[in-house]
Amino acid sequence: MCRNIHRSLVPGGEFFVFAQKPDYRFDCPSLDKYGFLCEPTGEEIETGPRVRVTALLDPRPISIVCAVPRREVYEGCLRAAGFSDVKWVPLQVSEAGIHEYGEVFWADLLAHPPLEMLRCRA
Repeated sequence: MCRNIHRSLVPGGEFFVFAQKPDYRFDCPSLDKYGFLCEPTGEEIETGPRVRVTALLDPRPISIVCAVPRREVYEGCLRAAGFSDVKWVPLQVSEAGIHEYGEVFWADLLAHPPLEMLRCRA
């Protein structure tokens, strides 16, 4: 997949991966006020742990079980495909989000961010 993405970009083009934070700790405050839950399944596969992510949608929540690759898996795959300048970018809340909900609302999310962005260059 990484090789195909690399081939599809112009030289110097950027690719962004928005993913579950590989070292997210599951013993922090619940994320339900942000509309989702992340729970470890207790299973570990070759690339990393499995987690259950539930989107708290109305009228019915939707859950998926997925793997959360370790940082070195992401970075190794991207570099092997030809990407460079691989950098992890911390989660931030937009000014609009802070204005609408206030800083206190986002405190738990920013203290224990469940998501992180990975940026790299073709």
